Amino acid sequence: MKKICFIALLALAGGWILRAQTNAPNTNAVAEILALVTTNAPAPQPQPPRAPTRIDSDSADFDLNGHKAIYRGNVRVDDPQIKLTCEFLVADLPQSGGRINHIVAETNVVIDTTDEKGATNHVTSDKAVYDYNVQGTVTNETITLTGSPQVENAQGTQSGDVIIWDRANKHIRFVNPIMVSGRSLGSAMGETNSAAAKTNNPPAPKLF
Repeated sequence: MKKICFIALLALAGGWILRAQTNAPNTNAVAEILALVTTNAPAPQPQPPRAPTRIDSDSADFDLNGHKAIYRGNVRVDDPQIKLTCEFLVADLPQSGGRINHIVAETNVVIDTTDEKGATNHVTSDKAVYDYNVQGTVTNETITLTGSPQVENAQGTQSGDVIIWDRANKHIRFVNPIMVSGRSLGSAMGETNSAAAKTNNPPAPKLF
């Protein structure tokens, strides 16, 4: 199996520079302020570099004119946030470097994700389209699933004609949804009604 590895994001580092004019009066107040700034200010914490996104496949073609990478056969994407497998994947390569903003995965698409709280999602579909763009201060990041898409998590199984996963806003939209809860609705309603019955029952009369 041919293996290809690339960095999907570029890390940028920066810092503050404190400058003092040499002809400024060196009063006690200025000295105290400078002492506070230089001794008590917390040192900037460097941001850890983002782990690379790795793509394994049986074969890969790079279209330098069209700025596309095409992967075929046993494709596996290993990203810090998403694990994806499929049979065919096309990624648009940004001309000036930076983040990949459009990916199409097809045939036996399987996606596994884990959020910051440890909750997992297992996603299957025939096709998945990833889009990323930034408009002003708004970040848009979506995965559109078609072809018998299905999401399985702790809440149950959800499917539909189309599933649009808005990762930036942590929202999932279903077209013609079918929901199969991991918990029986009857038992949940029974527990609710039992609790309500207990609450609504009048207290027993006191015996003197």
